[in-house]
Amino acid sequence: MIKKQLISITSLLVLFSAIAAAPDGRALSDAAWREDIDTLVMTIRDTHPRPFRSNNQNSFDDAYDRLLEAVPELSDKEIIVRLAALVALVDDGHTRLSIPREHPEIGLEFGHTATSEPEHPALRFSQLPLAFEQFEDGVYVVAANSEYARLIGYRLDAIDSTPIADAMEAVQEITFAENDQLDALMGTDRLSLPEALLALGVIRSAESVALELVDESGGISNVSVKPLPTTALEWNAPSFGQATPLRLKHPEEKFWSEYVDDGDFVYMQMDEIADGDIPLAEFVVNTLDEAQSKNARLIIDVRNNFGGSGGLNKTLVRSIIRNESLNRHDRTYVLIGRRTFSAAQMLVNELEQYTRVTFVGEPTGSRPDHFGDPKKLRLEHSGLTLRVSRLHWSSYTAFDDRQSTHPDLLVKWTSKDYFAGDDPALNLALSIDDVSLKSLLRGAFGRGDMQQIARYTLERKLSADSYRDDFSTVLLELGHDFESTDQVEIADLTYQVGLYFYPDHAGLKSGLEGLTSR
Repeated sequence: MIKKQLISITSLLVLFSAIAAAPDGRALSDAAWREDIDTLVMTIRDTHPRPFRSNNQNSFDDAYDRLLEAVPELSDKEIIVRLAALVALVDDGHTRLSIPREHPEIGLEFGHTATSEPEHPALRFSQLPLAFEQFEDGVYVVAANSEYARLIGYRLDAIDSTPIADAMEAVQEITFAENDQLDALMGTDRLSLPEALLALGVIRSAESVALELVDESGGISNVSVKPLPTTALEWNAPSFGQATPLRLKHPEEKFWSEYVDDGDFVYMQMDEIADGDIPLAEFVVNTLDEAQSKNARLIIDVRNNFGGSGGLNKTLVRSIIRNESLNRHDRTYVLIGRRTFSAAQMLVNELEQYTRVTFVGEPTGSRPDHFGDPKKLRLEHSGLTLRVSRLHWSSYTAFDDRQSTHPDLLVKWTSKDYFAGDDPALNLALSIDDVSLKSLLRGAFGRGDMQQIARYTLERKLSADSYRDDFSTVLLELGHDFESTDQVEIADLTYQVGLYFYPDHAGLKSGLEGLTSR
């Protein structure tokens, strides 16, 4: 009891010092900030299964020591940015420090539990009146307040004379991402926080930010924008013409489906792995029953799915396995992208392992082998929210060091498609009549994806309905194709994989020997 009282008195003294001894212009004292920094670091070390899998522990410790030393020289928001950069060194999308903002409703948020804002308003970051997204052809304005709605659709080329490529590289210091896909998504979100940009050296003043914008015809506009006031916000997004894209038809629903008669397919959108008005399992069974009864193709869209509860994936995976008419590469397509994360990534892993679906779109925003189920902690003095992964979720295959799951059919997302309301990934899935083993292997060999090469070949060799199939001719033809276009290393790999399954095949032996002589 005496020990608990001493701890309580000590905490009160530190809290008092946070208020009474804060430097001019600061909400918290040096002592309070240092205690929060220590708590953050200890929580990461004690909670995360492998906090230094991607980065050297010495680098993390050095950054920690430098931050503690620099506290007296930094403003509150500079400390928050440095703290975010420290957490980002863990290189894990689930381990993150929420950056408090004046308008959290328009920021990127993919937590499944509420994040409370710090009580002191001085710790909240202001927000530019614009939101950005990165496409294949650049970074574009995708939303704005009413004053700047005219700029939606403009490409952002520079911020305060800093080229956009350099600005994106700078903000990646405070993105809690484990691959380039999530880096791009979180990076464009950070571009709208002027005080973060100031702390990172991207801009010279957070009071007014100069932007170089380019319109559709190539005309350049130089616009200075000020942060939004803290009052209520009028927010505008693209109109996408007269027709709402199918993927945006029910943005408030966790999941929904619709049979599209003129395309003869059932579209099934899952934006969260969670129960809704009905259990997710019931929705899945009903949707697959409808697709089977109508003999329609099935499109499963998880491009906007940041996860949820991975245990709920089983019904969908098992239902596809049991359904012979849908468990085919040319009948079920899964649309994936940079927002496919966490439990949605686990769904992709299981579908990749157990089914014959075809993945279409962009690479996922998560590693197949990743960490998750974060512990959430509110730091005592600042009120900042820290999340730290507690569990390691293995991929289905050993030594899976892929940065993302690559789609079988890659479809690059362009600004033209986005603002026109087009959906090239969905369109491609619907335009395909057949998905052959040769086409799948061609893509996997071309990108050196050993996990997917193994998926296609072992599926063909070991599945009960195809284990007698001879696909040596497919591998031989692919080897010749790669060789004819001077892709010698890929041809070499193709022949070697072929000889693994068919060690006495004369054609494969001859192909490999011919490459050796070259």
